Amino acid sequence: MIHVIATIKTNLGCKNKVLEALLAIQPKVLLEEGCHQYEPLGDVQSELPRPVPFRSDTIVLIEQWESVDHLKAHLATPLLKQYQKTVEDWVQSVSLQVLKSVDKLL
Repeated sequence: MIHVIATIKTNLGCKNKVLEALLAIQPKVLLEEGCHQYEPLGDVQSELPRPVPFRSDTIVLIEQWESVDHLKAHLATPLLKQYQKTVEDWVQSVSLQVLKSVDKLL
């Protein structure tokens, strides 16, 4: 099992458009083989110690896949390619962190 944190930095004022596009594909992505989680999230302002500065134009997508191969298959789907084309003018950058449980690292 792998976990993916996709950080999507949107252009000013475009966050809701990107979020709507993500929510539109979410049900179909969740049906893909090997997908266990695909959830877009946004920052919450809080009084907690050591917060990341609030990012009003950032979406964090939390994903869980059975394997890197399943993630690669997802990245190659026509659904994701169309999503990327839809949002390309609204997105500044996307970064991916691929993680696995620490017991698998030892």
